[in-house]
Amino acid sequence: MGEHTTQAMTVRRMNFGFTPDMERVFVKDDPDTSYTFLGTWMMLPYLEPYLIRTMRQALPHIREPQLKEDLKRFCAQEGEHFKQHAIVNEMIRDLVPGFAALKPIELELDAEFKSFSKEKPLKFNLAYAEGFESMTSALSRAQLETGMFDRTDSPLADLAKWHIMEEIEHRTVAFDIYEHVVGSYPYRLRIGLWAQSHFIKWGTRLAKTMKDADPETMARFQQPEVVAARKKFNAHFWRRGLPRLAQTYSPWYDPRKVDLPDAFQIARNRYSELATALA
Repeated sequence: MGEHTTQAMTVRRMNFGFTPDMERVFVKDDPDTSYTFLGTWMMLPYLEPYLIRTMRQALPHIREPQLKEDLKRFCAQEGEHFKQHAIVNEMIRDLVPGFAALKPIELELDAEFKSFSKEKPLKFNLAYAEGFESMTSALSRAQLETGMFDRTDSPLADLAKWHIMEEIEHRTVAFDIYEHVVGSYPYRLRIGLWAQSHFIKWGTRLAKTMKDADPETMARFQQPEVVAARKKFNAHFWRRGLPRLAQTYSPWYDPRKVDLPDAFQIARNRYSELATALA
């Protein structure tokens, strides 16, 4: 299996100081992207417990002690992620009357992920987890590299940056466990692509619900010079994100060999210090 990642995986318990009046447009001057993130974040209190269930189901099949430890730390990090997102989701859901329409969608999604755990074979759930984790790791690297969350002081930007840093930190775990238990590249690719489209479908549905319910926020930041700057930044981001995502579809993909931006280590140090100070 090669080198594992436990030494670099820290379980951080954070306090971001969320408040109802925090700026929801936490990607600078970009309400569309901000609400796209917020929509997908509504999924996380259901998606991340599903990932944890999947890893725990795989645990009896793991023969390597170090990989078992990696699995446990992965689950601990993901547990902290969905707890933080559940806190902020509850707060945001109460800010706009139309956001009440989110909860029935969330419950529908929760039921689907629970059905995956009960009805799908372990190899499907492991391939879903790996497809999701490889996508988030690739795009997280581009987000850190371009400083996507460094341009506002909203606690939501801090939440995003902490989360994506840890996605990169545990980037090898779902891949290693899939390879250890299943190991089929064609199946990984097929189910991984399906998982990514599944995530995007649900995230888009939730984000659209939020955007439709809050036209005032969506109408902000529409000055021509702001729109031009936004388009330039987004093009800059996707020029870095798409090649990194494409790497993950290769039969030779290895998450240990991907390039990591300097901002990753800076963020890792920062949030480790904040978590220690709050402990």
